[in-house]
Amino acid sequence: MRGIAALVVVAWHFMWAFDPGRLGIVQGFDSAKGLVGSVALAAIDGPAAVMLFFVLSGFVLPLGYFRSGSTEVVARAAAKRWFRLVGLSFLATLLSYLLFRFGLYHHRDVAEFTQSEWLGTFGGSHPESDFVPSLRGAMTEGIFLAFLREPDSYVPMLWTMHHEFIGSFVTFFLALMIWRAHFAVALWFLACATVVAQFTDPWLLGFIMGTGLAWLVSRYGVRPPGVMAFVCLGFGVFLFGYLEPTGAYALFATLRDSGGAVRYDRIGVHTASGMLIILGLLRNEWLSMLLTAPVSRFLGRISFPVYLFHFPLLCSLACGLFIILRPAMSHGATLAIVAMAYGASVFVIGYLFARVDEAWLRWINVFADSMNGLIQLQVLSHNDHTTHPKRQHDRVSRPDESIQNRRTREL
Repeated sequence: MRGIAALVVVAWHFMWAFDPGRLGIVQGFDSAKGLVGSVALAAIDGPAAVMLFFVLSGFVLPLGYFRSGSTEVVARAAAKRWFRLVGLSFLATLLSYLLFRFGLYHHRDVAEFTQSEWLGTFGGSHPESDFVPSLRGAMTEGIFLAFLREPDSYVPMLWTMHHEFIGSFVTFFLALMIWRAHFAVALWFLACATVVAQFTDPWLLGFIMGTGLAWLVSRYGVRPPGVMAFVCLGFGVFLFGYLEPTGAYALFATLRDSGGAVRYDRIGVHTASGMLIILGLLRNEWLSMLLTAPVSRFLGRISFPVYLFHFPLLCSLACGLFIILRPAMSHGATLAIVAMAYGASVFVIGYLFARVDEAWLRWINVFADSMNGLIQLQVLSHNDHTTHPKRQHDRVSRPDESIQNRRTREL
């Protein structure tokens, strides 16, 4: 599912860069000719895909704890979370800096032709043209700032890392609070977290709801029966295509939030969409088999690098190729070739950086295991020095007993 969501984001940004009028939500274009209001928009609805990422994280992260009940699982996952995200985030900002530094970004030139203000401002990051890249700024953004706020000077997609990082700890905390709690108490915790999120970070709603769903599934075995699974999946896909209360989504007019920078209606509808899709897949054996096939697993494997690196490729490779081909052929033919070349490059880069990410994760796990072993050794050493006097007498009376055997017996 993460791989599918990543590809949806890729398609969303490609359309916004090269054919913004097709979306139907960009000012200056006729919305009647766009996809907004049509269920077909679900195939490229980037905002919905981002919320699906958040709901999936809230659902998947606490499963290990819900299945084992061991707080060590939560502690280990929480300790590794920053390391898990920072590796590719740093590499993405470093790559973007190099592309800036050597003049390989061509987004402004293409934006003049496609009339995409979003592309011309580097995904809304650089409203002015006086941005000066720096290696120090790129490193700081990729290592620290991406997890403290919403930086987007080098890779606009990093705006989600802040929410992903904070949302992970919200998920871990809620999991500890609700796992053994009474049903009413658990609902109270989830409700309070939802209210707090609305006033602090509305994007955390996806993590909260995903955690609640994982709790229901793990503790109470909540799964829709056969027919209802298809209903949940179908309605979830329908909600996935929502952006504006028009067309097929006119019934959501009362939810439209026109004030402020945050669209609460989209966040709420897309969160519900993610939960329904997950519920629908839990009892759909055919789709479950399809989503665990080798191709699907490969998509999941490359989802994180595809999400982070597709935008630098869009502004450099795709835009550069568009500039070269556009004078020689029609606009439609140019877009077709650019889309194929860009899509292939996204898969290749995604695979290469997935290998890097896997090596990075292996190192993290080795480091975590070594730290865990060191902590356990310190605990054993502390126990040796604070042993009960009777045990001290036992040690004296057994001079030939090895240290390892003595520790084993005491444990």
